[in-house]
Amino acid sequence: MLKHLLSKKGQLSMEFGLLMLAVVVGATIVGYYLISSALYIKTSQVNNINETSDITLKALHKVD
Repeated sequence: MLKHLLSKKGQLSMEFGLLMLAVVVGATIVGYYLISSALYIKTSQVNNINETSDITLKALHKVD
């Protein structure tokens, strides 16, 4: 099988190069969506923390 991937000159075949290109493009797309979803989750968590803090402060002001 390795003989089919290598030409007589020792260069990688075009099919193997295209396969590697597809793998790199796929990994790039998946990485982009993972990073964008992580940033969205970070933003929503910070908003939740701020809302919880505001509610807690309002409750503490009522206690006084």
